[in-house]
Amino acid sequence: MAFFQYLSEVEGDCLFSSFTQVLENAGFHISNDFSSPAQIFAECKSADVDYKSNVNVLISWSDKSKRECSVEVRSDEPYLRRDTRCEKVHSQLCEVIPPKELTALLKTAEV
Repeated sequence: MAFFQYLSEVEGDCLFSSFTQVLENAGFHISNDFSSPAQIFAECKSADVDYKSNVNVLISWSDKSKRECSVEVRSDEPYLRRDTRCEKVHSQLCEVIPPKELTALLKTAEV
């Protein structure tokens, strides 16, 4: 299983309302059965005919008092394989939901 994880910061108290639109705009399907205000479960199915991998994203609180959340990207692809769909989705998500370190750098640059 391919797996990527990083921490990000959120402005609101509800992960669902903070990230639903961002994920939908990025082509993810939000599962209402497995999502709540405290976590979001989303799926992205590959359009690749050769390998139909499922890529799942789970966003949950790691420290709500600091407004810090964990972004996990998983797929059924082999972990050691390069250029997986999981890796591509991870890179795509880092652009729309920046990692905590990048968020801190952007805030410093704005000051």
